[in-house]
Amino acid sequence: MSSSWTIKTALSVAVLVLWMPWVASAQTTTAQILPKQNSPYSRFGLGDLFSPALVSQTGMAGMGIAIRDGSHTNWLNPAALSSLEVAAFELGVSAKYSALSDGDQKDAAYSGNLRQLSLAFPLNNSINRAQERKKRNFNWGMGFHLAPYSEVGYNIQNIEIQGETLDRITTDLKGSGGTYKLGFGNGVRIGNLSLGAELQALFGKVANSRSVTLDSVALAYSTDLQDDISYRSTIFKLGAQYVINLDKPNEQGTQEIGDRSLILGFTYTPNSNLKSVSSRLYRRLSPSTITADTITYEADIERGGTLPGEMGFGLTYESLGKLRISAEYLQTRWSEYQNEAKSEPLSNARRVAFGLEFIPDVQSYNNNWGRSRYRLGVFHAQDARSNNGQQLTNLGVTLGVGIPIILPRQTLSFVNLALEAGRFGAADGLKENYVQFHFGFTLNDSSWFFKRKFN
Repeated sequence: MSSSWTIKTALSVAVLVLWMPWVASAQTTTAQILPKQNSPYSRFGLGDLFSPALVSQTGMAGMGIAIRDGSHTNWLNPAALSSLEVAAFELGVSAKYSALSDGDQKDAAYSGNLRQLSLAFPLNNSINRAQERKKRNFNWGMGFHLAPYSEVGYNIQNIEIQGETLDRITTDLKGSGGTYKLGFGNGVRIGNLSLGAELQALFGKVANSRSVTLDSVALAYSTDLQDDISYRSTIFKLGAQYVINLDKPNEQGTQEIGDRSLILGFTYTPNSNLKSVSSRLYRRLSPSTITADTITYEADIERGGTLPGEMGFGLTYESLGKLRISAEYLQTRWSEYQNEAKSEPLSNARRVAFGLEFIPDVQSYNNNWGRSRYRLGVFHAQDARSNNGQQLTNLGVTLGVGIPIILPRQTLSFVNLALEAGRFGAADGLKENYVQFHFGFTLNDSSWFFKRKFN
């Protein structure tokens, strides 16, 4: 193995504290994180969780509870589907550079993933509403989306030199897989109040393994544990938004560019049943032959559990077509998490975020950068997982831009870019410094459900 992938003494100790509580009896230990793996903390819970924020929201610290946008989908609050003016197809991908560190020691890794695939549309066309030349107090939006929910990826090797006999024991820990969400949502607006609901199907599989080998003894048996768990659940999410107009509407009853408003947002997700099917194989292997002694074997064992509920609040000040400033708070009750297939205690998670979006000149005709949407955000989150008694935290800043493009049918669409940088880990121990780049596009079409009228 290349030495560039070896974590030195300080990082080794941190990794061992995280993964190997039984090594306290060992006198000498060496640990290393193997290439192409960058998330040792993903062993806990369901793994590293993904935000449902689209790239356009990631540039504003991943917020959306109190944000409404006629051109972009918002899956952070299903009530925001009622604000859609056009059919929106959105796709997002990400690439990440991360470095595990403890003191001056670092180990770099790269990863990438599909972040979101979404299609949403209003059920009454905005062109028809404009032709009617009167305000409509009702709107209905609907959509579907597919996104990763959690990811597991770690590969750690531990070497112990025990006692005066200098017995060498090698332990390998590996994990891979993850879960996904397929969601269907609806949002309706009645006057200034919007209500929404989303039904999500969670599914996926996680594989964990552990092998222990006594290297210093010839022909010694090794032990191997393989644990595969498939998950499924049905999650129900509710949302609400209320708009307080600070400026009076025009004669047609609509807001004009620059008109100010406050948007209040709320989301609630109750606890959900978690079902799993697990298979476990624990065996002893002989290095001299291909024979193996099976210690434990379980196949297709169905177990239950509970996914935690969640509650969020948001507040946004908006100057239509010019400025948007937003703040939100989100709490997930991971202390209520239960998983009979992989039992472990977790703590409640919290997230606070602030962000803004600025448009220099939304009516500019020949200056595309003047019509672009510039975004900035900062967030602080307490993770559900802990390391050596310390709850993990994630502190980051974001930058983003939404570049408008004109496609056939003269519908305004967007290329969205976002950059996220932060630090994740425990205050004293293993930390991850990361930079993540997000790319996405929003393709809009205003011809859906358009009813042509002839005189």
